[in-house]
Parts: sequence; structure tokens; C-alpha cells
Amino acid sequence: MKILKSHLEEKLGKKKNIDVLGDQLTMLGLEVDSIAKLQNDYCIDIDLTPNRGDCFSAFGVAREIAASDQIVLKKEKFSLKTQGNSKTRVLVQAKEACPKYSYLEISNLSLTNSKGKAKELPKQINSRLESAGINLINPVVDILNYVMLDIGQPMHAFDKNRISGDIKVRFAKNSEKIKLLDDQKISLSKDCLLIADAKGPIAFAGIMGSKDSSVELDTSEVVLESAFFAPKFIRGKARIFGIQTDASQRFERGVDFNLQLKALEMASSLIIKYLGGSCTKVKEIISNKYLPKQKKINLSINFLNEKLGTQLSINKVKQVLKHLDIQILAVKPDSIKLLTPSHRFDLEIQEDLVEEIARLVGYDNLPTRELKSSQQKFSKTDYSKVLELKKFLTNKNFQEVINYSFVDDDLQNKLELSKNIIKIQNPITENLNSMRTSLFSGLITNLISNAKRGNDYLKIFEEGKVFSRSNTIKESSYLAGLIFDQEKKSWNRSNSFDFYSLKELVLNIAKFSNVEDVSLEKSDSNLLHPKISADIFKANKKIGCFGKVHPLILKKINFKKAFFYFEFETNELFNSKKLKLVEPSKFPSTQRDLAFIVSEHTDYIKLFEEISKCAGKDLIDIKLFDLFKGGELQKNQKSLAFRLTWQSNKGTLEDNYIDSAVEKIIKSSKTKFGAKLRS
Repeated sequence: MKILKSHLEEKLGKKKNIDVLGDQLTMLGLEVDSIAKLQNDYCIDIDLTPNRGDCFSAFGVAREIAASDQIVLKKEKFSLKTQGNSKTRVLVQAKEACPKYSYLEISNLSLTNSKGKAKELPKQINSRLESAGINLINPVVDILNYVMLDIGQPMHAFDKNRISGDIKVRFAKNSEKIKLLDDQKISLSKDCLLIADAKGPIAFAGIMGSKDSSVELDTSEVVLESAFFAPKFIRGKARIFGIQTDASQRFERGVDFNLQLKALEMASSLIIKYLGGSCTKVKEIISNKYLPKQKKINLSINFLNEKLGTQLSINKVKQVLKHLDIQILAVKPDSIKLLTPSHRFDLEIQEDLVEEIARLVGYDNLPTRELKSSQQKFSKTDYSKVLELKKFLTNKNFQEVINYSFVDDDLQNKLELSKNIIKIQNPITENLNSMRTSLFSGLITNLISNAKRGNDYLKIFEEGKVFSRSNTIKESSYLAGLIFDQEKKSWNRSNSFDFYSLKELVLNIAKFSNVEDVSLEKSDSNLLHPKISADIFKANKKIGCFGKVHPLILKKINFKKAFFYFEFETNELFNSKKLKLVEPSKFPSTQRDLAFIVSEHTDYIKLFEEISKCAGKDLIDIKLFDLFKGGELQKNQKSLAFRLTWQSNKGTLEDNYIDSAVEKIIKSSKTKFGAKLRS
């Protein structure tokens, strides 16, 4: 936003040095992009962040400077004589989108002089508009644009004689058309807010007026509109149609919902002063139910001073907040209850107020402390643990990918990942119109893209958030990986990546992350092959899954070659008990290999758990090292071979102890699973 230094000084009621002013604005969080020298003035270009819609005017910026200088802004009064009531009838049907609509009529005005040319407004108004990059159009429109630049309220004027019947504030009908002021004709959707008369649309609400009702030089009567449009109903609409206006920029960010009356008074007084005419009383249509609510926030002084390292008193805090138009509702010994102003949509929690006080006290004035860390011990944060896990995967020849959190909802529907999906009201592109419910959709997009370029080997992973909505919006962190191995065998590569390679990787991830009590069960994931997959449990709580991707998924994404996938809920990887260092045993270990013939339907996991339970407290390791079918075995049988290792830290384990444990294992396995020891 561009604004003249003289315009700010007029609001402040005092002169400011341009260098000091530029530094002051930047320190207040209103970053100055450039300062251009004009004849007797300076044009300041300020880069506003999206949350500071309250600063989209000279008044808003001046208010910040005045708060920093702890002065009161110069008050402006507008003398306006009104005559009678407006004859125009307005019906607000979309009350949630337009909770406040204010308007009045001005008649008998003249936009031209005796020579038939447009009347000229004062040089000061024209120069301020031109410096801000706002084109001069005609006296009425220029005055409304000036009011917007001055106090931040966008307005619109309709030629009263070009309006048919009542004015309605409503949503558009599907494919309803409007011809805009720039002569562009667009077709609207049902979520577009309109101002319409009996014939059709006369304005694209909050964005641009219609050519059919626009003010021209021969206009003698106007209806002035000053409304509050809820930001969520305006946001993104202009960009969809490839347009952007000064009005849409302000309404998208949020306009002060108590500013409409002041804007009407200012605009109508300027119009009558320079163009003549008389105006009616203001009429306001207000739906209090849908107006934004000013936030009540409790600010703890101890919390404030702890965060800033200061020793600010309650009186000092009250003084600072007073200049921000923040109302003090109640004061306690260590806290203040506050009411945020109607122009600050970004103040919601006490941390926001801490930031405001830091800005006005001045970051340079906050105390500094020397960091003493040489003797301190820091526990690892979840962030550092995730970084270490990423390095672990990188050392396993994985490459990290970073995808958008936005994905195509059609893709999520295909993958059956659309349960509790969150649609985006204002997508940056058509195919990024929903929040991802799984990292899977992004990873297969990476896979397809690489496969099209002839890449037959891919090991990628991603760590990020996924989103879902039930009663509330839920945000969860996941780590997921994808392995695609179609490379031909070569002299240095004899084996392809398979399920057992994936299982080893997954268990190593759990081991690296210090996850205790890990177990595996048959997976119920729709993404994975029902026979070549497993769910990962930690103390009976599911924390992830892995396996070959389901053939139906391959068919849906039109991908013919198989690949593997795994995922973990990241938070569940790092909340295990702290590791304890244990002195290694100085006594030798003892191993036994046991191969059991069982039914092919026997669950390996359950057999594994039973063997572990019967092996005794000195069992330190158990591994499945062989799966065999065929040969002398019957068709419905399989052989599972386990290697068991025992070791004690109290002494060497004798053979009769191991023999007793093995006998117990054989007996229990036979009783529960019909397992027969293979000779």
C-alpha cells in the first residue's frame, strides 16, 4: 500500500522526519518497501502482512504511529445535514455474508461544470489517490476511493435512476452473469455474493460494481453503499476471475465493522461540499447475530514479563494498551481483562497481546541476557528426534520429498482416503482443493511422475501433517515411505526389495526410535495387500502399517507395477520410556533352532508370541529365519524355523535349563497350534 507522508502527518497533527518514520514503521511490523521523493512530499510503500487489514488506510497506519509515540490522533468531524428518509428499499437475504448494510441517497448533485466537463476535486485529494496508484475516474467515484484510502472502508455508488425496484443482497444463481465496470463479463457460481435489483446483478459484492448501474458524468442521484462483508465470503473470489481490486484486498482481510456509518458521513459530506446536492438520513440493516465478536482476553502480567524478560507494571501495560484502542474491562493484582477493538481481527489470545506490547515498547528496548549453555544439559526435542530419524532413512538410501498439504480430492476419493476430508474454500489451483488425509496420495504422485521419466527404482519418504474433520479439525503428524523396485538384477545387485526387506526396515525404524513392546498383526488397511501387509502396534496401540500396495489401488491409479508403502504416526515414535544403560553379561549365550510344521493358516505372530512367552525370562532374542513349503510337507502345511538366544547376567545357563524351556515351547505350541517339531 502506498501512502503520502503528508497524509500521515495530517492525521497525527505533527511533522515527522522521513528517516525516523521509515524505521519506526518497520519496527512496528509495517515493513517499508520503498520511499520515493516527490516535489514537497514522500510516497511510502508499505508491505502489509495479510493479518493487518486494519492498516490498509492512512488512518490505520497513523493509528499505529500514534500508539508508538503515545499521542492521540487528530479528531475529524464532518458536518452533514440530512433531509428525509431514503426511498430505496434494501433487502439483505444473505445475512451471514453481509451482517451490516448501510446506505443513503444523494440527489440534485452535479458532476460537471458549466463547460460540461467533470468537476475537479481539490489537488490534495487527487495527488493522494494518484500516489496510491488509484486511477481518477469521476468525482463521485474518486471521493469514495479517497474515503477508502483515508479511513479504510470501501464503498460503492449506484446511479439511482439506473436501479429497478428493490436492492437485494443475495448469493448468485448458478451461472448468473454480470458485466463489471472494466467491461469484463463473468459467469458467477452460487457462492458469489451479489448486490442485485429487479433486473439482475448491479455489483459483485465487495469486489466491483456493474457497468449497468455505474455512476456517469450525467448522474444526478446516487445511492451510497457502505457495508461490512464477512471476509470468508469475499476471500479468493476476485482471484478466481482473474481480477483484484482495492476493495477486495480490504474486505478479504477484514474491515472494521463499526466503520460504515463514519465512512458514509465522510463521503456524503465531501460529495455535497464539492458536487452539491442534498442527502437523506442513513439507513442501517444490522444482523448482530452474524457480526464478528470482539474478543475478551485475560492477560497475565507475570506471563508477559516472563516472555519478554521485562518488569513492566500493570499501569505501564494499561498505558500501552490504551493507545491501541484496547478496552480494559477489569484489573486484578496480576492480570488484566481486555476487550479487543473492532478493527483488530488478529488479536485472539494473550500471546497476541504480548506481541503488541513488545512492538510498542520497542524490540530494541527489551532487556538482553547472556545465554549460558556451556554446563547445561538439554533433552532432545521431538523436532531433533525427527531430524535424526530422517538422517537414519537417508543413510538407508531414501530421499526425502516435501509435498503440498493440499491435494486433489478426486485422487483422495479414488484412494478411499476421503473420509472426514476438509475441502478448501479458496484453492490455489483446481487440483489442490482439499487437505490431505494421508501422506500416501502425495508419495504416489511422486512415484507416477518418476516412473513416467523411466525411473525404475525409487526409495522416498515424507514427514508431515495430515488433516481430518469430525466434530473438530484434527491435525496429526506422520512419517511415510514408498519403495518401488523394478530394476534388473546386475553383478552387484542380486535381490529385489521384498516384504521381508520392508519388515526389517520398519522394525529397525521402531528400534532406532526406542519404541518398546512392538508387535505386528494382520493389516486392515484398504491401501495394502491383505496377504502381504501388517499393522504395527506399540503396547496394543496401532502406530502404523506397512506392506505391498493393494492391486485395486494400482488399478485405480492406472499403475501396473507393484510397490511397497509404510507409515508411522510420528508422535508415537518418540513418547516411549527413557532407555536405561544395562551392563552387558560376561557369561556366554546359548542358541537353539526350532522348526515347526503347522497349518498354512497359522498366524506366525501368534506362534511367535507363544514361543517368546514359554522361553523364559532369560530369552534375549528370537528370529524367524526360514519359511518353507513343499517337499515332504503336505499342501496345506508350512514350516516356520525360529532361532532363539538365551543369556543370563548371573551365570552360565546349563543345558537342562535350556532343554526344559524348549520342552515347554514344544508342548505349548502343539497344544495351541497343533505344531509338530520338524526333524
